[in-house]
Amino acid sequence: MAVVARSREALAKLALDLAHESVPIEIAGANGALRDEFGSKMLLRAADLILGNQSIDASVAIGLLTSPLCGLDSLGLRRLRRALRREELLSDGIRNSDELLAELFKSPGSATTIKSKEGLQVAKFLKNYFEAQKIATDKSNSIEDLLWHLWDSSGLAKSWQELSRGVGEVALQANRNLDAVVSLFAAANRFVERNPDGESKVFITQQLAQILPEDTLALKNKSGSAVRLLTPSGLIGNRFQVVVLPQLIEGVWPNLRPRSSLLGANSLDALLSKRITDLSQPQKSELANELRMLHKAVGAASERLLITATETDDSQASQFFRLILGEIPAPTLHPGSRLTLRGMAATLRKQLLSSENEVAAESAALGLVRLANAKVPGANPETWYGLLEVSSLEPLTELGEKVVVRPSQLESFLKCPLHWFLNAHGASDTTFSANLGSLVHRALELGTEADEQSLWNLVESKWHTLSFESQWLEQAGSRKAKAMIANMVQYLRKFDAAGAQVIGRETNFEFQLGSALIRGQVDRIESYPDGQVMIVDLKTGGKVFTKDEAQNNPQLGLYQLAFENKAFEEQIDLPENASLGGAKLLLIGGDKPTEREQLSLASSETLKNHFENLVETAAQGMSMNSKIFLANVGSHCSNENEYGSCQIHLTKAVSYVG
Repeated sequence: MAVVARSREALAKLALDLAHESVPIEIAGANGALRDEFGSKMLLRAADLILGNQSIDASVAIGLLTSPLCGLDSLGLRRLRRALRREELLSDGIRNSDELLAELFKSPGSATTIKSKEGLQVAKFLKNYFEAQKIATDKSNSIEDLLWHLWDSSGLAKSWQELSRGVGEVALQANRNLDAVVSLFAAANRFVERNPDGESKVFITQQLAQILPEDTLALKNKSGSAVRLLTPSGLIGNRFQVVVLPQLIEGVWPNLRPRSSLLGANSLDALLSKRITDLSQPQKSELANELRMLHKAVGAASERLLITATETDDSQASQFFRLILGEIPAPTLHPGSRLTLRGMAATLRKQLLSSENEVAAESAALGLVRLANAKVPGANPETWYGLLEVSSLEPLTELGEKVVVRPSQLESFLKCPLHWFLNAHGASDTTFSANLGSLVHRALELGTEADEQSLWNLVESKWHTLSFESQWLEQAGSRKAKAMIANMVQYLRKFDAAGAQVIGRETNFEFQLGSALIRGQVDRIESYPDGQVMIVDLKTGGKVFTKDEAQNNPQLGLYQLAFENKAFEEQIDLPENASLGGAKLLLIGGDKPTEREQLSLASSETLKNHFENLVETAAQGMSMNSKIFLANVGSHCSNENEYGSCQIHLTKAVSYVG
């Protein structure tokens, strides 16, 4: 199939429109100069720098690092800047991040000390960059060798090829990028064949100065897997089953404007030499040319010809439209919905699942089979959400083994077993708030005085381990940390005034209860003058706990059960006649320190039995004896102060009704 437009400008617009509708297309001879094409420009620029035609400053370094050859995005570049600056400060240096970026390209191995994702990415690129420099300095190597090393080491061939096999604007650009790279290598090959001793610098300089596209004799795609977009001149020697002539509008096709200079010098000369007798004759001449192009386009169709035109207040169907059809048919209103391949797959899926008519359902199924064979996304039932078989029904623990229950995860399991499973046996993202909370916990563990500056110094000593995407975010994080330290100091001063002592910091424990092995760590254990022992759990998040929530908090309950089961006796020195006074949450993430206490299990047999039953229930569930983990949809799915990464359960279904 071919779409034939009157001009290249119209082809470019058609290409974007068809790509937007997920139609695979191929534009004949549409590429520009190699220096202007994205795929070839990056290779030319990199080779130009490697050959020493240009010095590398910060802006040039940023261009290289953010090019596809390296692949850093703006956030990755910012993180790299901060990492370089941090290392510079640790070594008492004074260079800014711009100077450090340019310095990367002066010596091999300059980024190997940065162990972040961005650091490893840049280190790999720099290794390839300096290897390319060695290739460039070896006189036995040609420009082809240099360009091939840059291209092959980038790994772009595989990723761009995968993108090009799809449909849409991304696939269109990927195909264009690959075409530009192939054209660049073809040009390099011609240069080497014609100039065996030619310098690589000469080729790069020529290409960067050239403003016209490279001539090519490359064979075109004849597979028919894409719609060809051409102008009438591109139809020479080609025939297509279906030809589309869009936009047969007066003034567009035919375009009868005389081809002359601004003041019509050609027409004036023809009039004076009596080659024409009036100024309307050039239009008649142009009409003949336009008719020849139309004849060529119509004759290229072997089975079907489709022509289109639009009628508005500003445009009308051209005389060619009337010439082909004889008369203009009644206008057809364009339907409101556009049917793409993905849209067709969605429509057929909906029809298959909702239709009560067996014939319609079977027709939809056959349509999905055809789309699935063409690898249209969403057509193959194997990719449909919720239809895969359960991967395993085996328990998570062997029969007879103890199930490890951690107090910090018990509440998560009780609220949503599925979320607990994903985090405990899969992976969870470490947020900035969690990392900041760890630093504040460390300050409470190591701090010996109720002094803001000394506690802040403990936080600041590890501040470099946090990653920030901008300076203002770091400043906001610093203010938040200092506010938590201030709240902590208020609590510690109150604690000191009560004459209490700390007998345990970050104390580990382990004990058995039924089929469960409870293992965890307590932030703080306090002893008061009256002999009571209080277990404290520090909370640095923004969640506000009510008194009832603290009273029934499973984490505090398990800490108390650990004390009742003598799990702390080997780690701490308990006072004589010590008794459990309860447990409490210390909340320092708000405007002021808040304490939420839980009644001592020693004074409430009912509460103790409640938590013991919770442990047994959780142990059975965590071992997967029930063969399933339920997703309890609720507010915790989207609450950023809880464990929310399950927003998909709260997203309403999107259905299009045409």
